[in-house]
Amino acid sequence: MIICVDMDAFFASVEKASKPHLKDKPVAVIGAKERTVVTTACYIARKYGVKTGMSKYEAEKMCPFINLVEGNNRKYTYISSQIMDFFKTLTDKVEVYSVDEAFLQIPDEEVADVIVDIKNYVKKCFGITCSVGAGKSKLVAKMASGINKPNGSLVVSDDETVDFLDSFKLEDIWGIGKKLSERFYNMGVFNTADMRKLGRDKLCKVFGKNGYYYYMMACGDDREGIRVEDEAVKSIGHSMTFPEDVRDIRMFNAYLLQLCEMVSGRARRHSVSGRTITVSIRFPDMTTLSKRHTVNYLTCATHHIYDVSRYITTMFPENFLENGIRLIGVTLSNLLHDTQELCSVFDEKRDMENVYKAMDAINEKYGSFTVSFASVLNCRRKGARTISPAWKPEGVRKINVL
Repeated sequence: MIICVDMDAFFASVEKASKPHLKDKPVAVIGAKERTVVTTACYIARKYGVKTGMSKYEAEKMCPFINLVEGNNRKYTYISSQIMDFFKTLTDKVEVYSVDEAFLQIPDEEVADVIVDIKNYVKKCFGITCSVGAGKSKLVAKMASGINKPNGSLVVSDDETVDFLDSFKLEDIWGIGKKLSERFYNMGVFNTADMRKLGRDKLCKVFGKNGYYYYMMACGDDREGIRVEDEAVKSIGHSMTFPEDVRDIRMFNAYLLQLCEMVSGRARRHSVSGRTITVSIRFPDMTTLSKRHTVNYLTCATHHIYDVSRYITTMFPENFLENGIRLIGVTLSNLLHDTQELCSVFDEKRDMENVYKAMDAINEKYGSFTVSFASVLNCRRKGARTISPAWKPEGVRKINVL
């Protein structure tokens, strides 16, 4: 069987466990103090309509007596890593899906005991709860983990699988979503039972190779099992919301350089180089604009990524800073792993490789941005302050958050 373990309101639960005076109060965890949104809310706050993604002002409007707590990302990632390490003592087949969720493959006869062990460990060590689902596939386990939240569990046997899946609306099934479900609805398909009636061949005719996956999903089977090893990443990126809208080109370029260094630092650390750089900007009205450029050499050097990023900004409208920029992002893609390219034939200065080695050694020992480029010192906000959905406790996806 496959087990899905999902922490209950993870960030908020950790804060309540470490701050006993918040135990029976509505709590929402926010990002930085300025221009922030709710990253998660406890179940008490959710009853008042507080949701992830709301601004703190919207949250206070929904629940005037809510307790807003600035998130401690290092604490969350540390606790997550400890929990994931515990899972690996139970089975060698563990897939870390996100900072607060994982899949485990367990022998059928051990499932009940393992669920108890997991719940006891999480509660005893960290004072928080988790919900656990178990079934014949990751899909069934994932759906089952959400049934009896919080602090619940549900085991779906093989014989119960089809009826269990048929009880959900298509849009509520993991991997379907609103847009795809609307397409199914237009075909007269409203649940997984209708998908099976339509048949595999018809689904493949309409959806191509994905049709086979949808049919197997409707039968409770996965396209794949537990992924013990992560797939090679296809891109390395960072984005940052500014403390206030940026209209000054010098400040814009300082943040741009900081993000290029963050991307480069991760790429250097894991010996990954790439050829395509993408720069994204978001305006105050939340519209987003992205441009990319591919070079004819591999690199993971900050000065290369920054130079290309500066070139990319010339593709934006001439007055793109006029109304201010809310967010900026930089991504390196078209990657080649197990290579660290820091110089190219176009470089005038050939000693940058030693500069990066020195910077990385100091920052590894004393912390990020102990040594950085001078203009980055002008940035009010530094480093990664949000936990990406792709965060993992090890490998390229591990981001040192502040």
